[in-house]
Amino acid sequence: MGQGEAEVVHDQDLLVSEARLSLDAGLTRRLAASLMVPVRLIGTSIRYLDATGAEVQIAAADIHHRNETVSGIGDPMLLGAVSGSLGGFRLTARAGATIPIGRTEEDPFALGDMGLRHQHIQMGTGTVNPIVALEAARSWGRWRLGAFALTQQVVYENSRGYQAGDRYAGGIAVLRRLGARWSVRGGVDALGETAERWNGMTNTDDGNRGRFDLIAGLGASWAVTERLGLDVALKVPAVTYVVGGQLDMPAIVELGASWSFGRTKRAGGHEHEHEHEHEHEHEHGEGEGEHAHGHEQGKGEPAHGAGGGAPLHPDTTGLDVADFGKPGEAVDLVPVPGKVTIFDFWATWCEPCKILEPALVEIARAYPDVVAIRRIDAVDWDSPVVARYLTPKGAGLPHVKVFDPAGSLLFERSSEGGTLEALIHTVRTLVEAEAARRSGRAIPAPPAPPTEPAPAAPAAPPTEPVPTPSSPPTAPAPPTAPAPAPKPPTPAPAPAKPLVFSITVTAKGFEPGDVRVPAGRPVTLRFLRTYERTCATEVVMEVGGKKIVKDLPLNKTVELTLTIPKPGRVGYACAMDMIRGSITAQ
Repeated sequence: MGQGEAEVVHDQDLLVSEARLSLDAGLTRRLAASLMVPVRLIGTSIRYLDATGAEVQIAAADIHHRNETVSGIGDPMLLGAVSGSLGGFRLTARAGATIPIGRTEEDPFALGDMGLRHQHIQMGTGTVNPIVALEAARSWGRWRLGAFALTQQVVYENSRGYQAGDRYAGGIAVLRRLGARWSVRGGVDALGETAERWNGMTNTDDGNRGRFDLIAGLGASWAVTERLGLDVALKVPAVTYVVGGQLDMPAIVELGASWSFGRTKRAGGHEHEHEHEHEHEHEHGEGEGEHAHGHEQGKGEPAHGAGGGAPLHPDTTGLDVADFGKPGEAVDLVPVPGKVTIFDFWATWCEPCKILEPALVEIARAYPDVVAIRRIDAVDWDSPVVARYLTPKGAGLPHVKVFDPAGSLLFERSSEGGTLEALIHTVRTLVEAEAARRSGRAIPAPPAPPTEPAPAAPAAPPTEPVPTPSSPPTAPAPPTAPAPAPKPPTPAPAPAKPLVFSITVTAKGFEPGDVRVPAGRPVTLRFLRTYERTCATEVVMEVGGKKIVKDLPLNKTVELTLTIPKPGRVGYACAMDMIRGSITAQ
């Protein structure tokens, strides 16, 4: 083979494998933390080609590239997250940073200029890099639409003079649930990275000088057991642009497994709502730094099982208590005719639910002919039943909806540990009122605290008559019985606490359209407007000759406490009198 200088093409193949160990922890219903540790294995092979495509030999070929396998731990990501609901969307914001423990190499360009062996592949960046991500998702029945945006900024160079490029990622995906255990999804991701720099300079002859990828993908998830989930995805680049080079990337294959334990999700779920974790790959091959874009969309944790130990539910033998629908299914709520029907939304990871259900069962045990309980397993925060009944109202778990024997909504509320007693008290009062109505008794008021009668004053000791000299002694008069102590006044009964009834303003108007309340007793109407394009930005009604007007800000709860003195119907409406509702006192 001849010798001399010639234009040579570096034809390099890379097989990039990465395993990611992720740990998500739900801290509260809305807060979570996560840690992701990547482990990389990169195999490389090299050929040198001349202008005709023929393979050639070059002097000191192993200085730049080699047939080798490089492995190591990348920079872990530590992120915090906060979630909430707005207008039917589930929103999540994440922030954190990378931890610089991945291996970095000396300046390959300086070593190459000296004719020394060098390495372009960096396992880490050697810097703490801030990460910010935003996510939004909305569910319609079994469908879910999600979008995300993420950036990792590299703001300084490491001790070797290396400064990795800034990274950007965004995407949109559609998910479809197939029953309680399977789901499929498809979407598009856009990924970009700016050029790396060494000692403040961007080299133009080699290395990572920036790139952009548009990647289409399909995936599927399977909840194998109550705690084990499996995930697979195939991603194919639709557009790949590399500054100063050419890269052919045929496909990315992702395999994932998750195991939930402890107080798993809500949301999350931890009480926080973070679902499938789709790690967005951005492998840059030659001159690569740490090119994995980690983006967490939560792990779809199958949360409908206790995993052994105590039974999920208390004993309900002989009671009208049953599971309603399949886990996570958005079934229509059909009350039991002739009974007070309590729909109890719960999940195995919900700790307050484990307190509420036994209390509801005890109410059913006290009034078995009056009460029916229907349990609805929410599974997680992206299930169809949550999307239909909880997310639009910003509701949490546990959540109850109580219907009267005629099928009208009486009461609806979510509760957490600190307010469970109030929720249980309200449900019990509604059931007792129905039981009293059936028996013809007066509707009972909440019992007043017992009082002790005041002690009677002690009786004076009896006295004997004193004889006088001018009169003969007389027999003592029979003793007079002491007067009975006066009875203490009967204490006035404690005022009844207002019953709470929830009314939501949706695209359909006020829901429920009619609320049934006890006459002569204070009630609190809790309005929540979740729909923006409506005239119901305020509610107008007249009670006892007094006009009441209340503003209804979007996604903000407004309470109105009133008493309807006698049975009858009170109407209310928006200010334009186009959307109406009613309150029936009975």
